[in-house]
Amino acid sequence: MLLPSQNQLLSAFAFSAFIVDSTATPTNRGNQHVEKTLKTRAGLNIVKTTTTDTQTIDWVALDSQGKIAELPPPRTPREGPRPTAELEQAGAELGPAGTVPVSRTNLDYLTNAPKKVLPEIQFSKRQNAGVHWYCQANQTVTNIGGTGTFSMFAPYTQSDADFSLLQTAVTRHDVNIQAGRFPPFPGTQTVEAGWINWKQQVAQPHLFTYYTSNNYVQEGNNQGGWNTDFTGWVQVDPTIHPGSVFTPLSIDGGAQNDLKIEYNLHKGNWWLAVEDKWIGYYPGSLFSTPSSDPASSTLAGGSDTIYFYGEVTNNEETLTTTDMGSGEFANKGYGKAGYIFNIAYTNPQNVSKPFNGPWRDSDTSRYTHESHFLSGTKRGSYAFIGGPGAGGKIGG
Repeated sequence: MLLPSQNQLLSAFAFSAFIVDSTATPTNRGNQHVEKTLKTRAGLNIVKTTTTDTQTIDWVALDSQGKIAELPPPRTPREGPRPTAELEQAGAELGPAGTVPVSRTNLDYLTNAPKKVLPEIQFSKRQNAGVHWYCQANQTVTNIGGTGTFSMFAPYTQSDADFSLLQTAVTRHDVNIQAGRFPPFPGTQTVEAGWINWKQQVAQPHLFTYYTSNNYVQEGNNQGGWNTDFTGWVQVDPTIHPGSVFTPLSIDGGAQNDLKIEYNLHKGNWWLAVEDKWIGYYPGSLFSTPSSDPASSTLAGGSDTIYFYGEVTNNEETLTTTDMGSGEFANKGYGKAGYIFNIAYTNPQNVSKPFNGPWRDSDTSRYTHESHFLSGTKRGSYAFIGGPGAGGKIGG
């Protein structure tokens, strides 16, 4: 069933030069995105540049991002060990005091990256290339964020251009949006985060963030995009950042490792916590500025729907063999399949409540879910998610 805003979105998209059908085909964006990113990078106060095994890090002065907002209340660390970010490891080269890490963007990836969309914005599959496949759940509820603990597998991808992820998306629908040359239209705003394997973005599985202020119509500075490809994200933590690689990973049939991720709207800004660290935020002004609505009626004022899901891109003409989760179907359960544990939303009183929303899977012959919401166990509301893609063989 379509969300109430989607009939309106269909008419809005009819005149959009960016959305010509239901797929999200990787498109060569030419020099425009690259030039914007290079200009943004040139404007940063880069104090030092370092390299890790997976990426190049520019260290920028914290205060060069403007006045830093007040952090939310601290989060309690989990009991026992947690995965370690690349910059948290012994011997990692860090920047000077007062600087924060910004992962340098791969310009080849940026030129050809597929557009991102929410699951329900896809309406048909006239071709395979460009289609996104989902196992997704959402709950329509007034909220100021949510949390989940995401398994950390390294799913096989058929090509480096394909990605496979588990994520959350905190959203606001029916916001009156002005985007570029288009007339105002009712659309969706989001902040998103999760665990992704996308080798064109970062060589190993990693943490990602994403936002859109304009229903995914345009990416660009203060409009939307992945990680720190464009301006919008404010980095605060000195070791964990969008693009961070963590170890150890989960092993199919072996040790299981996972990462707790939380969004919370605090004093008008969307803060992201990874484990017990508030690592940075999206300012509320990103969402109120492009709208004629009062700020309280945009994502700056809160969310009306929260999503948790797995997603795979299909960049080939044939059905992709890319895995979701571990590549195991959901019914294989703990130790085998990918999962999201302790799925919850935060109500306007800042109280965490267990998630309980309906599921929809794109193609149960290739990707499935098994949900246990309101379980009454230490896993809270949870779900197993995954599958091997076309052909049914894990790892292609």
